[in-house]
Amino acid sequence: MSKVFILGVDHFLQNIESVCTTPVGKESETNQKDALKARLEELISERRPELIAEEAKLDRECMGKQIADAHGCKYCNLTMPWEDRLKSGVARDYDRTRETRRAAYTVFETFMFEQIQKNRGSSDSILVICGSYHVDGLEKLFRTAGDDVQTEDTYHATWYRGLPEESSGEVIGFYKEIHGRSDTRL
Repeated sequence: MSKVFILGVDHFLQNIESVCTTPVGKESETNQKDALKARLEELISERRPELIAEEAKLDRECMGKQIADAHGCKYCNLTMPWEDRLKSGVARDYDRTRETRRAAYTVFETFMFEQIQKNRGSSDSILVICGSYHVDGLEKLFRTAGDDVQTEDTYHATWYRGLPEESSGEVIGFYKEIHGRSDTRL
């Protein structure tokens, strides 16, 4: 039985490149990314994962990969390529309805779980970094497999504000990803 820690995140925080353009937006983004990195470093120190599995961009490095490399951990990307999504019946516009989104998430979570199983080897401690809306589905899959699972969602962290919404050179609000919904204006 492995110990699996699943950390739910807002994907914009994992990206290395900045997406904000205003000084206030960039500052908020930097502060939130620094807080996420600090939390990941705490988890590395506490849990000593042998594998870091991250739902990340397929075409560029994200924060989990950088941290895995810095700590000498095995790494695997959990994002399902578009060609595999299409083969599995997931359309590009899967996010249009609650039913199609939930069906797609089930496919994605099964893929993530299988990728971790393929890459875990003899790892006794695994850190999973995924979108917040996948935490519950992945937790269920790992528990069913007999793993000891703990979860945390950065949505509830005091430092998490969401993606700064910028207009006319100012931050006018924040978007937060919420379980099962995304881009909800707060």
